[in-house]
Amino acid sequence: MGEYLFRWIEAERGRFFLLLPVAMGAAILAYFALPTEPPLWTGLLFLTLSAAALAASWRHLYWRFAAALLLSASLGYARAEWRTAAEPPMLIIPTGPVTLSGTISRIEHLPDGLRITLTQPRIDAGPILRRAIRVKLRRDERLAPQAGQGVQTYALLFGPERPAWPGGWDMARDYFFSGLNASGFALTPLTLTRVAPSNPIATGLQNLRNHIAGTILATLPPGTGGIAVTLLTGDEQAIPPQLRQNFIDAGLAHILAVAGLHVGIVMGLVFFCTRWLLTRHSRLTLHLPVKSIAAALALLGGVGYAALTGAHLPILRSLAMASLATLGVFAGRRVFSLRGLAIAALALLLATPEVILSTSFQMSFSAVAALIAGYAAVQNFSQRQQRPRTRLGSAARHVLGLAYTSLLAGGASMPFAAYQFQQLEPYWIPANLLAVPLTAFWILPWGLVALALMPLHLAALALIPMGWGISAIIWVTGLIASWPDALLHIKPMPDAAILCIAAGLTWLCIWRSPARLAGLLAMALGLALAVAARPPDALVSPDTRLIAMRSGSQILLVTQPKASHFTLEQWQTIWGAVPLTQVQCPVQSCQVGPVLYTTTPVCRPARLIIAPIEMPPCAGPVIDRLATYRLGAIAAWITPSGVIFRSDRAVQGIRPWVLPYPQL
Repeated sequence: MGEYLFRWIEAERGRFFLLLPVAMGAAILAYFALPTEPPLWTGLLFLTLSAAALAASWRHLYWRFAAALLLSASLGYARAEWRTAAEPPMLIIPTGPVTLSGTISRIEHLPDGLRITLTQPRIDAGPILRRAIRVKLRRDERLAPQAGQGVQTYALLFGPERPAWPGGWDMARDYFFSGLNASGFALTPLTLTRVAPSNPIATGLQNLRNHIAGTILATLPPGTGGIAVTLLTGDEQAIPPQLRQNFIDAGLAHILAVAGLHVGIVMGLVFFCTRWLLTRHSRLTLHLPVKSIAAALALLGGVGYAALTGAHLPILRSLAMASLATLGVFAGRRVFSLRGLAIAALALLLATPEVILSTSFQMSFSAVAALIAGYAAVQNFSQRQQRPRTRLGSAARHVLGLAYTSLLAGGASMPFAAYQFQQLEPYWIPANLLAVPLTAFWILPWGLVALALMPLHLAALALIPMGWGISAIIWVTGLIASWPDALLHIKPMPDAAILCIAAGLTWLCIWRSPARLAGLLAMALGLALAVAARPPDALVSPDTRLIAMRSGSQILLVTQPKASHFTLEQWQTIWGAVPLTQVQCPVQSCQVGPVLYTTTPVCRPARLIIAPIEMPPCAGPVIDRLATYRLGAIAAWITPSGVIFRSDRAVQGIRPWVLPYPQL
């Protein structure tokens, strides 16, 4: 056993560094899973102890590596603590119309108007808030908003909604780490209270994005224009909802999320164009480091594109790897590697540890890891193959390469999409075979030309051809979205299931020896846990206006007036492909399987009583209005031994981003 372990360590030499971001990520996940906020000194204590362990074990290779893992985990845990402590607290927003004023920091184009984000907002005559507020403007808004302007309006505001079901999307946590406190809509047009300051960098960049979006939407129709705005400014809000849904159904949602694919295309275009121009003259080719110059300019192009599109997480990850790749070109070393991906992960986790919970982090890093490991696995096989001698053979090889790339990236990111959105897109490979080359070789090149022509007021010359390519992708997405089972709804995946899948995928990608195949067992276990997960027999929304109950193979839904559309939308996939059937109880009480639904405060014998009113104490288990008021949404599983409850309050715990629940 010892000899086998020694041979395995020797075979995997150089790969153990890749476990450092894994340890850091695991510690950050453990921090976010805590039911209460730990004291700040715990992170400092873990850091001190792990640093002491590393110093004590420095001369012993294996113990030193174990201590390094502990130090990486302690860094992640402590950084998550400090990141949370640095954020200002969430405040309870008053109900009803208020007078809202603040400074415009962001402008978003929606299909039916504009939405602005106000920093340093003030509600009525209250103090200046440390958190931003996002407001949708009226359709008849006449003021052309600019970043940096001070404005005032009469608005209706809403704080983040509680999760629609225990374990569902935590809007409050997203608000907390993005600096938001509330969102709403303006009831009156904006009143200008202060003109925008002259030429600050951030304000100028936001106004530049707004100008680019306005130019595009004035040239192209709403559908193609909305997608062009997304690709060139990073603002996804201008895309019509049905068009966005078609992209999701076809497995092309990543085209609409400016990420590593887009920055890679831009940098590739800059690299090859620069290298082609520099090699047109033999003297330049012989006397200049052409490849290094092209790599440096490509990196600058990527930085500029990232700044223009908002520097979102996937772009930052790509830029981190691109910087390492550029250094690799300068040093004559290998450009793309898992080590570079690990360094990028460490940097992002230390900067913003909460990103590990985001869809973009999970999907982008899993896709890139699978691509690097997947192509490394077939490298020897592909090198033994002779190059095709005909154009048809070359085209077939290119198509196979694209299909393999789509299989790796889509297959690795699919479990995380299923975990986050409870849906699968089975036709992602044919969709990407058509859409990705079209985006890389037609749409984005014309988009970059359009940006260069905008100062000359000639952008339409490039935007119109760009729109042709976008129209072709829109047609493809509409066709694929109409295929049978283009979008498969699945029930929510347990946390244990996605953790097993993530651990198995990581193990499979990190190692080179046959021991890597053990990762398949972990992934199979995660899949088995996901399949075996049992949805609740009853579910009650935080305000009891929505109540779902299982009756045989049906899920019956009882709604009250003013039920939350957000909650109902979130509920659609909890029972997988089983639709929610809206019913009305013909009398004041009705039996739905083992559940008694009642609108009268009278206790009756039942396995479980659910009521949208406050009930008196009953002998059996009860979910009523008072229970959801104190606990949030409640799910119930009815078993032979009794009823098992799970509430939002139990899942969320007492954390800084959770608005206080009423005291029990």
